[in-house]
Amino acid sequence: DLKSAAKTTVKGAKAVPVILLDPSQPATLNAPKDFKSAAKTNLERSKAVPVVRMVSVPQIGFGTYLISQEDVVEPVCAAIQAGYRHVDTAEGYGNEVGVGKAISKSEVPRDELFVTTKLWPGNPAWGQPAKTYEECLAACEQSLKNLSLDYVDLYLIHAPFGFSAGLLQEQYRALVNIKERGLAREIGVSNFSVKHLEALESAGLPTPAYNQLELHPLCQQTETLSWMEKRGCLPIAYSSLAPMSGWRAQQESGKHRLGEQSEVELAKTLKNVATRLNATEAQVLLLWGLQKGYRILPKSTNKQRIELNLQVQALGALTQQEMQNLESC
Repeated sequence: DLKSAAKTTVKGAKAVPVILLDPSQPATLNAPKDFKSAAKTNLERSKAVPVVRMVSVPQIGFGTYLISQEDVVEPVCAAIQAGYRHVDTAEGYGNEVGVGKAISKSEVPRDELFVTTKLWPGNPAWGQPAKTYEECLAACEQSLKNLSLDYVDLYLIHAPFGFSAGLLQEQYRALVNIKERGLAREIGVSNFSVKHLEALESAGLPTPAYNQLELHPLCQQTETLSWMEKRGCLPIAYSSLAPMSGWRAQQESGKHRLGEQSEVELAKTLKNVATRLNATEAQVLLLWGLQKGYRILPKSTNKQRIELNLQVQALGALTQQEMQNLESC
């Protein structure tokens, strides 16, 4: 019994192996049959303290970045009504109160919804000091008040923002405390590269359960994903639609770091695949993310697009050649 084994090991050992309880995980990350063998394997390849993952993030979530407090209630309600069961927000988005109102208005039972929010750690480039351990705890409590919730399902550090390893470790220790207190069912990070993740590992801190990253064919982050896979840290993809022409044209992203030629080649490939599947180009990009094994967070304020984004799994699958064509642009 895997759950019983996990419970027993948590009580009896300081270092706990990664146990993936979600059958939809990629095959390379499935839970091993032998728990003790899993412990030995994970501890040999990493000095970090891994986690027992008891929380599974839904495959498709609804993102709320750049939707204002005043405007966020209606699209979140529309998303939940359409069938989304994961809503992603953040302290830094400034819309947690509106998201909370939408969740309450939806009347969907709390245990049927998955809610993610993020700690804003401060940003020295903007003249904001790094949050201390105590300030991180207070920020989580404030987010819960904003959302009118007793807990969130996933709490992330929004970004490392160039802080020292010591500060990152202090902030993540606060998240560990937040999880222990039951204010978050699971914890993780966002926008962390290998060097940031290694800063946590070097301190013997639990491996983040999830890392939310910009992921799409023009921003594949192979080094970071390889590091994460070896340790059981799963990716959540944001900005899946960045390769589309006109997507937040003025916003810095992985798309713009690769040059116009890659964008032109990808646009042609997207058009061809969309025609074959009788789908939108946005749906093709979302399907690419799902087939890579990522959780995805499409966002829209348009009700029809909200519904189309959720229907992507019914389109069928991209061929292996189409996946390769998208990734080689």
